Amino acid sequence: MGYTTSGITITGVDEFDGGCVIRARNTNSDKVVQCYLNGELYQWQPTPAEYVEFILPSLEAGEIWFLLAVDLGEETTDYWADAFGVSEDYGNRIEMAVPQVIAPYQPHDRIAFYRGDAGDGAAALKVHEQAFYPGGRRACGFGSFFGYDGFGWDGHDAVGWGYNWGVGEWGFDCEMILYETPPLPPGVYPYKVIITDPAGNDSSPTSGNITLSTYARPCSGLTVAAYNKGTDTLDLSWTASEDMG
Repeated sequence: MGYTTSGITITGVDEFDGGCVIRARNTNSDKVVQCYLNGELYQWQPTPAEYVEFILPSLEAGEIWFLLAVDLGEETTDYWADAFGVSEDYGNRIEMAVPQVIAPYQPHDRIAFYRGDAGDGAAALKVHEQAFYPGGRRACGFGSFFGYDGFGWDGHDAVGWGYNWGVGEWGFDCEMILYETPPLPPGVYPYKVIITDPAGNDSSPTSGNITLSTYARPCSGLTVAAYNKGTDTLDLSWTASEDMG
């Protein structure tokens, strides 16, 4: 038996009429990914794959989903109670998204996302890093169908007026670089996003704080401490919620 929530990065959550598509990267080469919805195993990947996606029905406010990487051959085993015994009580995630629009970045620039723990003064923990234009795809230029040879690095398929004006930024949609944290307890979390070029020069960071505010996690460890037969009463003990002062 083996499972982990590590090595899974959410790369996109896209809604459509009647449902949504969850896309993720799985760096566990020997594990398959399961998708849990509202406390039940909903879907799974049959074989290990670096990039996975799950199609879910439209989600209502308060509905919860999780991704879990498990050993090959255990894709139909429900690990909800074991793997999410604590995390299921957390109510929110932080999503950081950067559009690949007409931008002054080059094919080998990289983007990094940082966050801190609740109450930290700065976002010191790097939680995700990748190429801003993976493989140089659609980097720079005025773009697709603006003349076919373009005005940038990648010619007719470059990002820009042709690709993003008609299809992306000023049209229907544009490609996003997205990072989504695991479920987190309530609190105020610092975040930061930085672009770095091949020479190691950093952009001015985009940073701030985001407040996760939801219901408190429930208490735990409820036990019967004593029973008074004469008064027919129970004395109970429990561990208070971490979110209650």
